[in-house]
Amino acid sequence: MPPSTLRARRDDPRALAKWLYSWLLVGAVSYALGMLAPLLILELGGTVLEVSLASLTYYASLTAGSIIWGWAADVVPRRRPPVIASAAGLALTPTAMALSGSIPGIIAWYAVGAFLYAALVVYLNLLVVETTDRGQWSENARRGFIYLVTGSAVGTALGLPSVALSGALPGLLRYAELSTAAGAAGAAILYAFVREPPMTLERRALLSFPNVFISRLTSLPLIFLSVPRLFDLKALGKRIRRIPGSELSVLTLANALFSASAQMFFTVYIPYEESVGLSEAQVLISYLYMSTVNALAAALLADELRRPSYRLASRGMGIRALGMLAAAAFSTFTVGPDALYATMLSFTFIAFAYTIITVTMNALLYASMVPGTRGRSLGAYSTAGSLSFMIGSLVSGLIVRSFGYQLDFFASAATVMVAAAVVELYYGSSGSTAESIEVY
Repeated sequence: MPPSTLRARRDDPRALAKWLYSWLLVGAVSYALGMLAPLLILELGGTVLEVSLASLTYYASLTAGSIIWGWAADVVPRRRPPVIASAAGLALTPTAMALSGSIPGIIAWYAVGAFLYAALVVYLNLLVVETTDRGQWSENARRGFIYLVTGSAVGTALGLPSVALSGALPGLLRYAELSTAAGAAGAAILYAFVREPPMTLERRALLSFPNVFISRLTSLPLIFLSVPRLFDLKALGKRIRRIPGSELSVLTLANALFSASAQMFFTVYIPYEESVGLSEAQVLISYLYMSTVNALAAALLADELRRPSYRLASRGMGIRALGMLAAAAFSTFTVGPDALYATMLSFTFIAFAYTIITVTMNALLYASMVPGTRGRSLGAYSTAGSLSFMIGSLVSGLIVRSFGYQLDFFASAATVMVAAAVVELYYGSSGSTAESIEVY
């Protein structure tokens, strides 16, 4: 093939968009890390509190990565080196974590993975705008989101054969190695297809395009256009106290409650499954089922979510609460295989509702932000969400240690029900402002 033809193909926006396939493998590695960390900690004799500490550390690192990599993307006009380096580093973290041999080592590598994943989210979403035609942005944002969600199912499926056939620790090591191989394939795709864009943009550019913004916030619900300041936190507190006067405050509070609820539930769910006698393979089966339901819901509801309304968010939160309440009820009497069936029933509601809630809430957020103040609004929104992730992770472990899993699951359901009530009460009286936004 003549060099000129090869260059033309590489410079064709349709060819450049092939790097979007890497999202599937990035999602697989990221999700595999989330499965491996608690399973390895428990296998080494760790407790639910140490699993909670690992989750808290992960989200602290994710927040720091969002701030640092976001600043670097605005200041340094290069995309290819950080993308390839962070993808390669993320690929290595599962195996490094499995080989660390200690709970502190697992937690440390889990945090490293979060930091590198934050880099990929920042840069890959910018590349959607910088390297493809404007007419393709909506479709590419949609594809990236679908690939990322599908990657969570792939990341779980990678470990199922090895854990089922090789036993606990050897199987988890093989799971980590397969995850590293998947991550290496993703890094290779990025190396082959990512090129430096003709012109780089600051992250503020994403705020001008609702579909790209919503896709970015769905892949990682933290966007800091500047370092959070104490003033922002105080201003956020004042806004929340003035509810129901501010739409942004309502959404910030509802998102914080939703995020805290999710962490209160999922941080301790793998320890719960093992406490009722499920094997590592059965744990992976339950999460593979949840990831599959989530991916199917994202695909089947694509048309419904093109123009979301507040009722989709509140009803989705209600469905999610039902799943958590079912888990609380079943946790009182199910053990062994029955616990797996009960988990799959609970996960059906929880996974089905996830995409509905996240896409709709992000569309409502975009509609609520006033041009000229979007940077500070996003900072307050992301800061509240980040704190909720960390608080939910820590609180869940403390509740389980003192009162048991049932109360923790019930508390997570109650928290998301309050979030649904906040959304319904505010928009029920004022009307939704997201009706005119086409997401994809």
